[in-house]
Amino acid sequence: MNQLQQRTREQSEHFLQTFFGTGNGVWPDLDPDYRHGHRTLPFVQAFRRGDDAPIVLPRTYPSGDRRFVMYVIARDTVDAAKTAELIRAFAGPTYIAYNPLWGLRPAELDPEDPIEKAILDHFGSGVTFRLTTGKTPQHRTNLAEALQLMQRTVANRPPRLWRLAKPMGRLLAEFDASLSAGGESASLDVLEQLAATGGITATNLANLHIKRLDRLGRSADVLAFPGLLDIVRQNPPAPVREAILNAIYSVALEKPLTENDLDAAKSSLIEAGRVIPDLLPGGFSSFGPQAMTVLLFAARVREDMAVLQRLVAAIQHSGHDSEIPSSVWQHVVELEQEKTTEASADLLPEQQPTLVESTVALALEPHVPVESWGDLLKAIAEGGPEGQAVLEDRRWVDWPSPATEDAALAEFLDGLQDHEADRVWGSVGAFIDAIGYEAPAGHTAHAFIRNALTFDRFGPGDLVVLQALMEIALRAAPTEAEYKDLLEEIGSERSRWVAAERAAIALDFVDRLFLAACPSEDARSNLAYALLEPLWLHQQRLDAADLAFAKRLSQELGIEFAWEAPAGDEADDELATAIPPLTLLLYSLDESVLARCQEEVKQLAPAVKVVTAADHVGSPQLRQKARSADVIVLATRCAKHAATGFIDQNAETEHIGYANGSGSASLLRAAVDALRAAAAAS
Repeated sequence: MNQLQQRTREQSEHFLQTFFGTGNGVWPDLDPDYRHGHRTLPFVQAFRRGDDAPIVLPRTYPSGDRRFVMYVIARDTVDAAKTAELIRAFAGPTYIAYNPLWGLRPAELDPEDPIEKAILDHFGSGVTFRLTTGKTPQHRTNLAEALQLMQRTVANRPPRLWRLAKPMGRLLAEFDASLSAGGESASLDVLEQLAATGGITATNLANLHIKRLDRLGRSADVLAFPGLLDIVRQNPPAPVREAILNAIYSVALEKPLTENDLDAAKSSLIEAGRVIPDLLPGGFSSFGPQAMTVLLFAARVREDMAVLQRLVAAIQHSGHDSEIPSSVWQHVVELEQEKTTEASADLLPEQQPTLVESTVALALEPHVPVESWGDLLKAIAEGGPEGQAVLEDRRWVDWPSPATEDAALAEFLDGLQDHEADRVWGSVGAFIDAIGYEAPAGHTAHAFIRNALTFDRFGPGDLVVLQALMEIALRAAPTEAEYKDLLEEIGSERSRWVAAERAAIALDFVDRLFLAACPSEDARSNLAYALLEPLWLHQQRLDAADLAFAKRLSQELGIEFAWEAPAGDEADDELATAIPPLTLLLYSLDESVLARCQEEVKQLAPAVKVVTAADHVGSPQLRQKARSADVIVLATRCAKHAATGFIDQNAETEHIGYANGSGSASLLRAAVDALRAAAAAS
């Protein structure tokens, strides 16, 4: 044994002596003659072996305190998310108590507690889960046995890496794609992986956080983001600049401009817009009407004619002029006319430029050689900087839909070499955003699905993307042969990701099968059965919302599983009585999903009044719905800040939840969790 191994072993033994010392009565001082030591010995032996299974160590508190705790410790911070999945898989809600709203997350250990201080000193923070269970001996035995099984299963499997570190580029692509697909918690998981992995600067990580907050419509959080002024001064990418401008619009300008009060809008902008001067330079042709309105109004207040002319021309060129508030547009045109008249007073009439002539020449940005989706995919596949620049600046927003090039794009994707296909996956988020819920590009979506399966893309963000791609492919009315191929391909790798802890995403897939046209009943039944069977086998671990929706889908698709009430201390059939009369607002751009979720919430919680919204922009009706709701839950796939930010600003409740996906099951899961939280707080 070399010196390093000897020192590591000594440190481990010192930790064990401290952990089982004062403050822990489960095996005092590891005394070999202690009569109950055999119960804890398997966990100590697993720790000493040093395999890659999570560490599990029990604790009882001093005499008179009946608390019992199991600490589950990940071997590394980047293993924390995987460790949470293992805990849910082996112990789940059956044997442990945790808040389903927040899920399983590492505990904040108490440095004043001698046992938890020993853990902090030896393993650091962010890797330890503190699990509690019922107070009876049987509860403790059940939990201990479940966690022993978890350790044995991980330790005895064929030798391979338990955790595979993903390259930075792949994580960034997964983040962007999960945002586009509406994966709220999935995008957060990827952000945490990026932070833990390192290799990304603090500024770039902050940029990603701001993009995510913008997608969720959390305008106040964007403007309160730590070090925002420093971030802006470092010339962030166009989507980050647009996110900040969107937030300023929602917080400072939306209300006074709706009331046509330009003086109040000016005062509010001056107060909230300290970062605007640093956002005025640079390109903005890809910005939406809210961000353009902020820049336009700010340039008008500053009487910055150079920026104002560029903005006017860019807005007219993009066709957003009809979406700019009329009071702001008129205000700008009046100043333009005044300044143009002054500047050209000495010119002959035929020499005087018109507003559009004078501004278009100044405003149009340099020619971009990548001008179509075909060009973009080719540039990304080749690995050059231009394709990535187009993605980062979202220059594709004004292009025709990818649906116009569907067959050619799919053929190109299917003909790529592996390294090229891996690069092109970075564009899948932009593709989903560009398609929206309008004309689908089914062949391209199917090609991206083949890409995902080829490269084993089954991470938390990848799965919500895969579901969104399947929705696009099915909405394109595939032929029977195409339909069968698509469903067989998705079902071929189901064992890699379908499990009780991922029930909502599996149910989203099945729900989309029911909602879409069906050219082959057999293919649909086969995939639905394959996705529902693992949930049926482990139904005691399902959340009430997932279980209820699984039952409904089984009935609708004619799949006869014997679903039973879940086990546990809290009977889920009490959900109806546990949630008092509340008003719930559900928001999604997929109205079929809204309708199904609304029906299911009424079944689970009859006292709840459910209203829905699918607005693309703010409106008086949406304002009233947001203000009157006790609970708000949003599905953010393809949603625009104009709607989500509007809801956030007008909501009078703190109970706002987000679906982790775009399907009925993920929206239902988020709704039930948010209702439970509101009921507990009332």
